[in-house]
Amino acid sequence: MTKPFTLICSGLLGPLPLLPQPRPAVPALDRLIGRATRRVAPASFTNDDPLAAVLAHCGVFDSTEREMPTAALSVLGEESAIDATGYWFHADPVHLRADRERLLCFAGAAIAPNRAEADALVTLFNAHFANDGLQLIAPTPTRWYLRVAQPLQVQMPPLTQIQGRALETTLVRGADARRWHSLLNEVQMLFFNSAVNHARERQRRPVISGIWTWGGGELPVVPSDVAIPAIFIGEHSLLRGLARHFEREHLTLAQWRERVPIANSLMYREELATALSAQDLTAWTTALLALNADLAATVAQLRSGALTQMVINACYNNQLHVIRGRAVRWKFWQRRKFFEEVSHES
Repeated sequence: MTKPFTLICSGLLGPLPLLPQPRPAVPALDRLIGRATRRVAPASFTNDDPLAAVLAHCGVFDSTEREMPTAALSVLGEESAIDATGYWFHADPVHLRADRERLLCFAGAAIAPNRAEADALVTLFNAHFANDGLQLIAPTPTRWYLRVAQPLQVQMPPLTQIQGRALETTLVRGADARRWHSLLNEVQMLFFNSAVNHARERQRRPVISGIWTWGGGELPVVPSDVAIPAIFIGEHSLLRGLARHFEREHLTLAQWRERVPIANSLMYREELATALSAQDLTAWTTALLALNADLAATVAQLRSGALTQMVINACYNNQLHVIRGRAVRWKFWQRRKFFEEVSHES
């Protein structure tokens, strides 16, 4: 049997704040869900973070590891030519807002700096920390990375897990946590007094309060006992980085749509999880309909036999397998609809 087409798509099965009404028609997803069997994911795949699931699928991360090295791979996947060797962190720009006794963290399009602002803050940071072995870069205004001179024992959760939530000092862990926490505070004070933020305040825009660092590590060793997917599909820089690191092919979604389906390939879609983190049900529904349209060709190829199996990993231990020819495929009374699988918050 050929190797599967794997889709990693956190947020596909919720949890939603409420179900959309009326519920949109998603015939391709209905067909896939109706013929899927749910399986308990291997221990290395149970992490709730989708990027961890992507790395686990390639054998370079498991649930016992403290930090997933997504930053160095993402640097490698950026369009501009950047030396990805060394120890890298994601260093996303964030806005911190006081709420009573809590400090809330916001990121994403609503607070993103423009190109000139990002360049100015990066220049300010690098001049201030020139003697500390730190280098901040911003390949795009919203994706920043920080290279450190020496590996550090510090772990912080991915930005997606803390966005819109209250920050706690315990979120920074590891032997170097105290030192790193002091550094992040120093960055906040540096940015607070910057010309960029003075201008944003005058424009009544959220200031860039600092950076959130996560995903630290170096480029991983290529595993010898794991079958790496032949093709990585998606828009995230991590997918391009993995393809370059493992000397595999990378396709954008537009390129994939011209060649579907592709066995032994890995696709990562982030739009649904992004919508959920923003609690935007309309954006989630839009992303769902786009995914359903993309999967119509995959369903057709499963029916014809051009593709024999598919894996849908929605994270949170939601892993579904669709294998062509299984008896359950013909038992219409056992078939489920997509929205019967979607969980929502009570």
